[in-house]
Amino acid sequence: MWHRDPVVAGSFYPSSANKLRADIEHYISRVQKKDLDGEIIGLISPHAGYVYSGPVAAYSYSQLVDSGVEVVIVLAPSHRVRFGGASVIPEGVYETPLGEVPIDSQIGMRLMEKPHFNFLKEVHMSEHSLEVQVPFLQEVLKDFSIVPIVVGVTEVKTCREIAEEIYDAIRDEGRKFVVVISTDLSHYFPYEKATSIDNVFIESLKKFDEEALFEILSRDDAQACGEGPVLTGMSVAKKLGAKRIDILKYANSGDTAGSKDQVVGYLSAAIVK
Repeated sequence: MWHRDPVVAGSFYPSSANKLRADIEHYISRVQKKDLDGEIIGLISPHAGYVYSGPVAAYSYSQLVDSGVEVVIVLAPSHRVRFGGASVIPEGVYETPLGEVPIDSQIGMRLMEKPHFNFLKEVHMSEHSLEVQVPFLQEVLKDFSIVPIVVGVTEVKTCREIAEEIYDAIRDEGRKFVVVISTDLSHYFPYEKATSIDNVFIESLKKFDEEALFEILSRDDAQACGEGPVLTGMSVAKKLGAKRIDILKYANSGDTAGSKDQVVGYLSAAIVK
């Protein structure tokens, strides 16, 4: 059993529980929750510092208010450690300034039996892309557990194999769950160029086709630092019956809290059954 301590509190988001809660409440209060026709299977959310990406992430997390979700499978990329397959924390707690969230050992232990899964502590110790999702979840959900997964690959075939293993671990799950996919889009282009590149990603994403998305990312026609989680999450959602992706919000750091000279793109989207 592992206790995962917060490592980016005070940098990516406030270390004060009161300030953190107030910031998230502010972001969500400014969002008009979109009325989606169907059941949400997955959400895409950015993972930068909250002053930059928080206003966009709120569009995804507003969808979980009063949702009754009990388990959240979080798929995040690895920024600091190279590895193959996927790493899951199988049991323990995940802490933020808002308190501790239990890690779902039922699903975690099932995943540990799968060929592509392992628990690599060094992958999770300093990974911000997963951590920054947790305070938002704590604010919009009540009693819930998480399945923290970092995906170490971007090749579409392997992502589909990992997705099959996740599906096998959750397909008979009686509790209500959702898949959260963590990704940012293009990095450090001027505002207009970034918007153009990110629009290529968004238009491909809306086709709900992993192969097509993989192709445009492979050609560098678009960028997503969470490519592996996106491809894996799309595949899992399809297996769970999802039919489409609805774009909830796009913006970049030039819109939220930075200059327009070099921006990072952010997206919130819902995968719907």
